[in-house]
Amino acid sequence: MNFKKIILGSALVAASFCLFACGESGGGDVVTPGSSASAPGPEIEKPKASELSPIVVNGLKITVMSGTDGMRGSLGGVIKLDPEFVDTSEPYTANVKTTIDSVVFAVGKVINGSAFQEKVNINLDGVVFPNEMVSFSQKYLEFKQLSGCGEFQLYIFIYASNKEEGLKTSIYTTVIDTLKFTRPEAECEAPKPVESSSSVAVCTPVTAHEDTLSNSLGTSKTAINFETGLADNPHITAKFVDNGVYITPGAGVQVFEEGAQYSGLVPTKNPLCLEDFRKTVAFNEELTSGLWINIVTAEGKQYPMMVRKTMFESATKGTMSIVYFK
Repeated sequence: MNFKKIILGSALVAASFCLFACGESGGGDVVTPGSSASAPGPEIEKPKASELSPIVVNGLKITVMSGTDGMRGSLGGVIKLDPEFVDTSEPYTANVKTTIDSVVFAVGKVINGSAFQEKVNINLDGVVFPNEMVSFSQKYLEFKQLSGCGEFQLYIFIYASNKEEGLKTSIYTTVIDTLKFTRPEAECEAPKPVESSSSVAVCTPVTAHEDTLSNSLGTSKTAINFETGLADNPHITAKFVDNGVYITPGAGVQVFEEGAQYSGLVPTKNPLCLEDFRKTVAFNEELTSGLWINIVTAEGKQYPMMVRKTMFESATKGTMSIVYFK
């Protein structure tokens, strides 16, 4: 299956789509769990899903993990346009333009089987609309924004359209309501006093290295050993499939999401330390422009890597430029 793809450059534009789910128009103030102001709002009313949908959903999930300021939910997966989608409600031709126009999130506290609105923000950093693909990797829901602990429901509402000059624009709504997660009760307990420490912060200096993985030319390399920079004995190998790029780890190599860096931004800190990077959950999804991952070798050595840009000549032939640190 061939997927159309908009290629985002290394200078990604940040776009945030937020739903203030408690019905207020104020900002994102953090409310202390258990306070009277932190009660969830009314029951969430989902928009009606369209009978037709041009959206293909792949591997959507939410994983509970530790963040920089308490627990968080780490999103994963990709939504794309279905290249085989056809809407016969209008006499669309080959000139019709199908796009994903926006993505909206809602989070509800589950009480007696119903989900009541929470006031939270989920940012789609590095994504611009309209688009043809949206990756949820390295997108987070910070639990400190939630009203308390217990079971919650994450909803994702995807709005797409068919547009062609001289014809009526068709709007499509896709509703994803299968993602549930639990915030541990320990998160809502009174914090324990922090013991002072006189230890000195450790810094293992690392520097940036640029490279390109490609199968466009016979002389191109599709694999890399981060220690040597060569294709021999590779830590990862790039695979170009269906206008997407994936990686196959070498023997004993593990791949994780990066939890401390921002999508599309290369850190400018000097000196930059290996300790400034933080591997989180396992990663085995499609690579997209701006994405950060951590490659850990069988010996336990860590190589943080960011995808600068992906480009495709065909569904199975492309190029991926990367920057990694060692």
